[in-house]
Amino acid sequence: MRKTKTKILSKRSEVRKAFPKGIENLEIGSGSNPEPGYVHLDIQANLPDLDILSDVRKMPIPDNYVSGHVRAVHIMEHFCHPEYAGKDLIKRYGTTTEVLKEVYRVLKPGGKFLIVTPDLRKIAKSTADRKIDDYWTQRWFVGGHNDEYDVHHWLWTKEDAYRWFAEAGFKDLREWNPITTKMDLWKMKWSKDSKGNKDWHKVEWYHWLFFEGTK
Repeated sequence: MRKTKTKILSKRSEVRKAFPKGIENLEIGSGSNPEPGYVHLDIQANLPDLDILSDVRKMPIPDNYVSGHVRAVHIMEHFCHPEYAGKDLIKRYGTTTEVLKEVYRVLKPGGKFLIVTPDLRKIAKSTADRKIDDYWTQRWFVGGHNDEYDVHHWLWTKEDAYRWFAEAGFKDLREWNPITTKMDLWKMKWSKDSKGNKDWHKVEWYHWLFFEGTK
């Protein structure tokens, strides 16, 4: 797969030229820890292995151009609720449904959209039962606040996911979790968190919503 190192793409014509046969797998909101094996798109420049600089609501990618899947890990919570958010916030940061519709546009029929996002109900239950400390609760509810984009505008439930994916046109909707054994976790090389906690997944992994839909 071609990786852009010297030129960051921002126009549809540039994307066509760089990927004349289309894009297999795309990661949106790739951030500072881009997943290997993907074309990486983010709204912020000066990020590692960035290929496409773009607002995810208006990607410079032709229709039906991504054949495999689009990956969004801890991105969807950064967009606003389409009904409850104020107009100014929606204009600046976009809504969950805007992103879903745009991802649907760039996917080829049969392509998938995979998301990982904090699950509101799981977090709320563990917080009420005092199973997680305030540090994690705060970060999951409001975000890290490292920059203006590192703010959570809406935490999802599985009902949100089923509704919004369906409204965008996706089918074969399902919850998924790629980790079923300790070997699966080891293969991901996520052995510890930023605090050096080797058992981080026992806290964090089980408070996320894994969801996918097919175009």
